[in-house]
Amino acid sequence: MAAPASPTCPSHPAAVAGWRCEQCESPLCPSCVETRRMGPVEYFACGRCGGTANVLLRHRSDFDFRQRLKDALRFPLTGPGLQMLLAVGTMLAVLRTLGGGIRLIQVLPLTLALGIFWTTFFALVKGAARGDPDPQAPDFTDVIRDNVMPGLRGLCVTVGVFLPALARALSLAPPAQQHPLIQFLGAPLETVMSPAAVEDPLTWGLLLLGFLWLPWAWLLASMGQSILGALHPVRALACLRALGRDAFQVMGVFAVLAVVHAAMHRQASAVLEFNIFFVSRWFAEVLTLIAPFAAANVLGLVLFVYGDALGYLPPRDFLEPVLGNTAPGRVPPPLRSSTPEAPEPEPQPELLSAAEVTSRLAAFTKAVDARDVAQALALYAALRVLPRLKLSPTHHLFIGQAAAVEGDFPLSVAALEAAADAAPEEPTAPRALVLLARVQGEKMGNTVRAEELYRYILHRYPDTDAARFAHARVPPAA
Repeated sequence: MAAPASPTCPSHPAAVAGWRCEQCESPLCPSCVETRRMGPVEYFACGRCGGTANVLLRHRSDFDFRQRLKDALRFPLTGPGLQMLLAVGTMLAVLRTLGGGIRLIQVLPLTLALGIFWTTFFALVKGAARGDPDPQAPDFTDVIRDNVMPGLRGLCVTVGVFLPALARALSLAPPAQQHPLIQFLGAPLETVMSPAAVEDPLTWGLLLLGFLWLPWAWLLASMGQSILGALHPVRALACLRALGRDAFQVMGVFAVLAVVHAAMHRQASAVLEFNIFFVSRWFAEVLTLIAPFAAANVLGLVLFVYGDALGYLPPRDFLEPVLGNTAPGRVPPPLRSSTPEAPEPEPQPELLSAAEVTSRLAAFTKAVDARDVAQALALYAALRVLPRLKLSPTHHLFIGQAAAVEGDFPLSVAALEAAADAAPEEPTAPRALVLLARVQGEKMGNTVRAEELYRYILHRYPDTDAARFAHARVPPAA
């Protein structure tokens, strides 16, 4: 399906609109939008009628998926990708070296190596699904949860998609070769594929089906599905329907990566023949990780673009500005002039004696306790500029609420920011941040800043009433 055409600006028909005015409802290009200031806060305004201009959003799937695929495939060659590639390669090389002795001793290090690979693979998928260019390395704090279980899920899903082909091949083997399935798990391919199986079209058809099925099984496993859920063919078909034509691009990329992976394995075998202690093993491991890391990033891209259709995240998280990071053509002058000519004199705090400061602070505290809003606002405006004077977070919070009610939003923003900064560990901090987000979004029209504040509350204060309030307005990202 073709992406819907973006609206154009009436004043500049050749320019794509990135904003829409709330008042005149006109689509606006960067030349027709200006950035204005209300105190320390900036917002967008229509250059025609002066109304608030909201950013136009489009679904991520409306953008060029092919270009996104090219960027995703470059991940192993980026700085963060190389760092993770070398780190995981080192861990796998150490474990495989330790597992090269007695068979009984091989089990533990090889199991840990399998878990490290799949845990990293799933972590890369989830990092790319968040759009994170520098995904966090997995935290191996629990051996069972963070190592054994991901390794078991990845191995079972990978083997599971090829079980129909393996069962067909075993059914065609002569009686002397019809061993139990477990004896074939470590056998070479020519042992499992008897001459009859090699000539059997159905066996090759099932192998091809397993190869086409594999990316979607990995994708479902990365989303947290159980092994049986990831191997459910109906869910794989649902992934194909969700991606539409882009599903063929993904499968084409995986076909190329399979060829690259086979070539890297041949190169790794050649490197191991040099038999340089540990160095050969380490370099071989790094080579064989390149294609899987690229595949993980491609699957993460699928979730990044189509995660809402796959039930991974709410639809709101998949909207992006039509014009990306393009800024309006008209911006306000900087708060501080860059030229030294005729600088504006900065307001100096009133010179007061210690007794006068103590007196005003006592009067301010009395006004707050008496809920005398007018007196408290007047005294706060003078007290907050005094050096080395620290008001309590509850005083800042009271002024922030009062100033918002009185319509003095810049003062409200300053007071609420001070309340959150003064004591970030106290209960007043999340309350102040919620009020600050509401003032920014509901009163000053700065919805972007409000969303940033809500997301910060969810991250910094997850188990509070403030977080539950924020969650209802901005669903948390994964």
